[in-house]
Amino acid sequence: MTFANHSNRRFRALLIPFMLLAALLGSACQSLPDPPGQNVTEIFHGTLEIVQPADVVVAPITVEGNAGVVPTMELRKAFQRNLLLRRYSALALPYTDRRVVNASYKSGSLYEDAILKIIVKKWDMSRWSSNKEVAVVMEAWMISSKDESQLWGGRFEKTFYLQQDMAHRATEKGAFEETAQLIASRLMEIMPARTPKP
Repeated sequence: MTFANHSNRRFRALLIPFMLLAALLGSACQSLPDPPGQNVTEIFHGTLEIVQPADVVVAPITVEGNAGVVPTMELRKAFQRNLLLRRYSALALPYTDRRVVNASYKSGSLYEDAILKIIVKKWDMSRWSSNKEVAVVMEAWMISSKDESQLWGGRFEKTFYLQQDMAHRATEKGAFEETAQLIASRLMEIMPARTPKP
């Protein structure tokens, strides 16, 4: 064996682990989730922690302007689930919807303590056909049922790139359910949790 061949073998043996490490780091960087608090802003820190509402109605989603076709039911269900994780008692949606008139809920109809209002400012799917992109801007507001004062408000803003997700799904419904869950979890993460008193 010549010195050149021995050197080449040794070089390849050293190179392979570095290539594997680079590949692992690259895939890890692509799969890492956004850190907590990413894409969300607390726009109003009111008296939610003082009022400590227990029973909360998730009102029908408000869609502003030309927000496009919004998966409103998927969003409401996602926010209802995440309210429970923050130790609020979210009233059942069918029970709530019996008191909805003209797509709006009248405060206090179910003797709840507060209302969670979700406002879709933007749901832009203009690049959906070509790139499976949807640009989202939403706000969540906790409103007192007693006097309709604002207790807390947060804002979510992100462009979702769902090309890869859609490659594994037969319909858009599954991708939008996951998107709704992510939006709700991010907004509820920054909202003060309820701390029931013994």
